[in-house]
Amino acid sequence: MKNKIWFITGASQGFGLIFVKKLLDQGHCVVATSRSPEKIIEQVGNNDSLLALKVDLSNQKELDDAMKQCVDKFGSIDILLNNAGYGQLWTFEETSDEEIRKCFEVNFYGTLNATRAALPYMRKQKYGHIFTTASVWGYVGDPYISTYAAVKFATDGWTEALSHELQGLNIGVSCIKPGGFRTNFLETTSMVTGEDKIADYKEARDKYFDNLTNFNKHQDGDPEKYCDFIINLTKKDKVPPLHIFTGRDAYKMAEDKIAKIKKDMEEIQQEATNLHVE
Repeated sequence: MKNKIWFITGASQGFGLIFVKKLLDQGHCVVATSRSPEKIIEQVGNNDSLLALKVDLSNQKELDDAMKQCVDKFGSIDILLNNAGYGQLWTFEETSDEEIRKCFEVNFYGTLNATRAALPYMRKQKYGHIFTTASVWGYVGDPYISTYAAVKFATDGWTEALSHELQGLNIGVSCIKPGGFRTNFLETTSMVTGEDKIADYKEARDKYFDNLTNFNKHQDGDPEKYCDFIINLTKKDKVPPLHIFTGRDAYKMAEDKIAKIKKDMEEIQQEATNLHVE
């Protein structure tokens, strides 16, 4: 299929907006959702191959309606890109229950809701591909990302399980785990922090966030190359892989963790595997 129909969440800024521009330039049809779809039109302009929709990812009916509009206008939904989300960085103990639940609502349940809306159409047409956007922080836990890591680890595990459920239905699933890219992720439009409540954390936490602020716009990854890479995966004869790490830093972090897991397992393997019923 030369020209595909993409459904993208969180398309008014960052990776999402870059995807929209590139896909339209390449002749694809795009349904781009956001809470502020007018921002998409401002950046892209009117285009017969674009349908920009206002969608609240926590509202299943809005997503169902958006998916129906996609199929009514373009005939199918070939690729779902679950891209919407924001970062929640702070210490766990200083993060409220409300903040944690909101982070899950947008970043995790929004992905589930969009996928739930797409699957009936993909099953009926007997093909499709779903990309979920997690993070290398959904594979490697670092300090001050406990809430965000919980969300992205959940996304990674859910995606892997879903891929097995969809085997035989010609619907592929991939979980993207990006490292650091020069988007607006570390800015206030995409990242939420908390309030200074506990003195024991202050010195180390403040140092971490000072370094993070200086790191903004100096990340290793190029967002344009990232979007080109994902789009190109859909043009190959092979189905995109389930686990997609993007960026040199993501590969290094993942490889270090794999080595650490292997070391931990080998250290206690004899005792840990001698627990069976005789």
